[in-house]
Amino acid sequence: MKKWEQRRSMLLEELTKQGKLSIGQVQELLHISESTARRMIIELEQDNCLIRRFGGIQKVEPASPKYSYEETQDLHAEEKKQIGLYAAELVESGDVIFLSGGSTVKYMALALSQRLQRRELTNLSVITNSLVSAEVLSECTDVIMPGGIYRQSLQVLDGSLTEKNLRSMCFTKAFLGVVAVNETEGFMTSDIATNSINEVVLTKASSFYVLADSSKFGKHSFISYAHAKDASGIITDAKLTPLMHKTMAGLGARVLISGAGDPDFLHIPASSHN
Repeated sequence: MKKWEQRRSMLLEELTKQGKLSIGQVQELLHISESTARRMIIELEQDNCLIRRFGGIQKVEPASPKYSYEETQDLHAEEKKQIGLYAAELVESGDVIFLSGGSTVKYMALALSQRLQRRELTNLSVITNSLVSAEVLSECTDVIMPGGIYRQSLQVLDGSLTEKNLRSMCFTKAFLGVVAVNETEGFMTSDIATNSINEVVLTKASSFYVLADSSKFGKHSFISYAHAKDASGIITDAKLTPLMHKTMAGLGARVLISGAGDPDFLHIPASSHN
């Protein structure tokens, strides 16, 4: 057996045991350089043997239930509305922002459109792969869409073209939806394409916020795109339990509770993300 094939077999065997591995662990296991490890990982992913995740890899799991925009848009609507209002207040004149797909982000787009109509914001650039958010905001500002494959169930554009175009852009702030916020895995999505878009955006954003209603905390989904502590803030609602709030804070995450009663509701300084 060739050395390359032996390494592949060793890696897949260890991945089956561990479930996930970091790039460093792959290097140490196979005694190879980072560039060689990354080439092997790309090849194995193309063969559907593993899944790349931020900082490493994970084994292929049985398919999880897919997220559907239609099925989730009316769930926790009041909480999502408050989260959207809060998130829209974080946008400043001159910002270049990215909005991901998702029903909670749509509520942010609605609140943002109201601020634009009141002329509270000027010189704002909006980039989004979400058709619903683009439709809301196109009535009051120019919206840039990165192109790609249309996915009706998610109401978004994604794929290699989307990723390529996003890599040529830079954002002052990114606002991302999420399927689950997990204490150990961080921010999770239900499919690889969405995860890949988010990972690209995070490399191009100075700061990013995750919009997650309280029902999504403590849940688990298919694949993760960032640790909770990496976000400039996790915007959620007042139904988040004190225990979960304490748990997330203990992990170094900044939890922002939406609602007019929140003393930090306005003018929250954005921390940098590199």
